[in-house]
Amino acid sequence: GGGTCPECPRCSWLSSCMASNDSAREGGTLSSDATSEEDASTTTTTDAQAGGYTWSVRERRLTAPPQRGRGLLSLIAKKAGGNFSREPEDVVDYTAPGTAPLCNLSPECQAILREAFSDLAPTEVVDYHVHIVGHGDSGSGCHLHSSTKTWLHPVKRLKSAIFMAAAQVPDMDNGDVQYISRLLRLVEHYVPAHVLNETSTGYLHGKICLLAFDAYYEKDGRKNMDKTTLYVPNEYAYQCAKEFPDMCVAVGSVNPYRGDAIQELENCAANGVAIIKWLPNSMGINPKDQECIPFYEKLKELGMALLIHVGDEHTVNAGFIDDSLGNPLLLRGPLDHGVKVIAAHCASEGKCRDIDNQNQVVECFDMFLRLMREDKYKDLLFGDISAITAFKRVVYLRRLLEATDIHDRLMYGSDYPVPAINLVVSTKKMVRYGIVSQAQRAALNELYNFNPLVFDLACKRLARGPNGEAFPPAVFKAHPKLPIQQPIVASPSTDASLSMAGATNS
Repeated sequence: GGGTCPECPRCSWLSSCMASNDSAREGGTLSSDATSEEDASTTTTTDAQAGGYTWSVRERRLTAPPQRGRGLLSLIAKKAGGNFSREPEDVVDYTAPGTAPLCNLSPECQAILREAFSDLAPTEVVDYHVHIVGHGDSGSGCHLHSSTKTWLHPVKRLKSAIFMAAAQVPDMDNGDVQYISRLLRLVEHYVPAHVLNETSTGYLHGKICLLAFDAYYEKDGRKNMDKTTLYVPNEYAYQCAKEFPDMCVAVGSVNPYRGDAIQELENCAANGVAIIKWLPNSMGINPKDQECIPFYEKLKELGMALLIHVGDEHTVNAGFIDDSLGNPLLLRGPLDHGVKVIAAHCASEGKCRDIDNQNQVVECFDMFLRLMREDKYKDLLFGDISAITAFKRVVYLRRLLEATDIHDRLMYGSDYPVPAINLVVSTKKMVRYGIVSQAQRAALNELYNFNPLVFDLACKRLARGPNGEAFPPAVFKAHPKLPIQQPIVASPSTDASLSMAGATNS
């Protein structure tokens, strides 16, 4: 009020008084001009299609959490999805000048934070597996399958609502902005320095790798949006990394069947991308296809790695799903061509055919371990521990803790927003398997209520195997053999002219 616009002393967000000018506000967002959100969406989409990606996260960030949705669907989605009663910036109150910061965490919760970061600085943390999604309603170029938005497909609609509620997106309107705004707030308010007995005030954080997500392509190079559940353009990931370099790293995604796959790989590399994301089960990619060989050769030439989902998939399945494509043994395709591969989730869900041994039905996780322990892949194959606290995967979390011989090739990933989905993550099951104690569970659940990203890391830092095995601190840092980014070689003019042909929903 009062016509002033001071910086909020609690954090880096602009104070809400800046949003009081209704002519510059639409749905809780700040805009650089008086253009409505609908008009801004039209404008940015047109600009993007004209050849330059102009959608800015920084210009559209929410200054406060969105209003909670109302009605039965919102209630169900909140309970099953993001069952939060506090906000990440509520952890510590820095507003009172001249007094010690007021921490709203219990002493027990503060203690588990100190334990989780006893030999790991928050600024060293790298999360290799963070999803960005959107409806494309504000010009971001994102896309979700139409069946996730209509009650003609009630299961898919409800699943989408739960997924978005976990990311604090209460409705379809302005969903892209709500999603990325919440994610940035979680990172900005990661760990309060004074809780770790630091002399400084404020919050400490590391970096998150934001995953682009390519569309489904037929083998003849045609894009098929009817089979595309989720699409996030590479340009969106580039933009986040460009605008928030202290927090975000771009991970590209290129379907090898697209006609311009090699050119798009080069575009990714020019924009600093070092890792390419695939979800074969949903993208329709067979990693052992001969058609992929030129793609692998270019990946190796550019020094880029593949982050590939292995095991079954239950979330990105509205348009197309074939879980046989998640067989870990198919990773021999890129591995045998010298490409470094990160096996997402360590294949910790589902069964597959042992194509090395008469097609017997086996656990996907066992096939992952087989590959990890083959000498010829010891410098090529890695695994991320994302989503490993999900209730269906906890048994494999215990086995991973025991597999100390491969810990040097594991890296941390959250698979956000999965750790925010109340229905999916089970600390109760972690207690049952002896991975955490009951007392730790209570403190972890309290932490979840404030910040599910920190909750996820703390769960994995506190996790113990049957004989006290634990993931070493190095798992949670940038892996020395897997750079998260490379130098950007694209000039501003080159960056502005990147093709947006893949970022339209037609």
